[in-house]
Amino acid sequence: MLSVERKLGSVENLFHIIHELGGMIDVNIARIEGNVQPNILQKALLLLQHRYPLLRVNIIDLKDGAYFSSENIQRIPLQVITKTDESQWLQIAESELHKRFSIPFHPLCRITLLKSSLRDGISEIIVTFHHAISDGVSCLTFLDNLLIYYQKIVSQEEIDNSISLAFPAPIEESIDRERVNYNQTKEPKTEEKSDSFSPQLIIETQASLHERRTRIITRIINSKTLVNLEQQCQTQRTTIHGALWAATLLATKTISNFGEPLHLACSSNLNLRKYSHPEIDSNNLGCFFSSVENIYTVTKNIEFWELARDCQQKFEMGKGQTINNLINTKRLANFTKLNLENILEQNSTGRTKTINISNRGKFNLAKNYGQLKIQEIYFTVGQHILGPCLWLGAVTFHEKLCLSLAHVTPLISSKTMNDFADSVVTILKKVASPQH
Repeated sequence: MLSVERKLGSVENLFHIIHELGGMIDVNIARIEGNVQPNILQKALLLLQHRYPLLRVNIIDLKDGAYFSSENIQRIPLQVITKTDESQWLQIAESELHKRFSIPFHPLCRITLLKSSLRDGISEIIVTFHHAISDGVSCLTFLDNLLIYYQKIVSQEEIDNSISLAFPAPIEESIDRERVNYNQTKEPKTEEKSDSFSPQLIIETQASLHERRTRIITRIINSKTLVNLEQQCQTQRTTIHGALWAATLLATKTISNFGEPLHLACSSNLNLRKYSHPEIDSNNLGCFFSSVENIYTVTKNIEFWELARDCQQKFEMGKGQTINNLINTKRLANFTKLNLENILEQNSTGRTKTINISNRGKFNLAKNYGQLKIQEIYFTVGQHILGPCLWLGAVTFHEKLCLSLAHVTPLISSKTMNDFADSVVTILKKVASPQH
């Protein structure tokens, strides 16, 4: 394989530093109907590894910083486990969130196939990435291309394996200011500024770093409800993203012991590909995102759709400032492991905000890949070192909305998080109803 090296960009390096303490590991689960054959999956992985240069690197620390190195990189490891119960995939995914990429010369990606003992049962492909080489679009593209290659191998189609994409530049070097609509950007009102009050965090129990574990809860919004929800969003002049935020904020009220109004520090992941020049295609793999941060205030009698519109408007208005910060910040470029350790020493829970939503949007996956079909997709990132109190991931495909909800025990109990998840779904179902 070609030797490719460059220094990590600011965003990539931030994830590298957090990873060194065991956090922000990116885990994706595809639940697949059909007989997944490990030997064919391994061949498909080799083709993918040849296509994407970031699957052929590890990270090394030199005197002047961290670098991607492709020296003697091994194959993407594939672990095959025979499934013994239907909840096993969740246990394995949670375990993966806590395993660093620490083996020399191994790539920054690993795969676990949890294979059903039934020929046409549900198997799980669990893909784990170092977050310095991945974002939401990358993970979905990886799964899609993996199964496309798998199908082509099974059907003995000719595969052009001469294509290898160029090594991507750091996202902060690719951003094009002219692609950002600064007319939508505004300064927050006085009552919205974070220094005018203390945003409230949802923490039930204090715990040291070594006691904390990221846990995953999943829910699905079915096709009928999703179609109705999309129609209601259109009627109410907002989006699914706005509706997700409104439901999440109102659900937070149900598990909070604070009085009203609630002031919640929140963030939404922002896909930066279309703000780059040249625009970064969805087929590229890399870390091409940032976060839009806002303070949301939830009052006693606030109406759902009013809140949804407000959330969407603040998200749109925050994009310009987020991109400006990414381009201009010196603090991020000079961030070190010592800086992170100091933050964690001052903030014993590692909670920096109340809620984060990572909405990957609607993804055009194939209905099937030969005899295989993706039934569900879930994902999360390890939050136990540093992160929000509540984390929600969403992806829409095949007219269903898959929700992944992460929390850190014992800071928040699984009972509380299940109550929260049920409340989010109940609210979305209620507002999706044509009679609402």
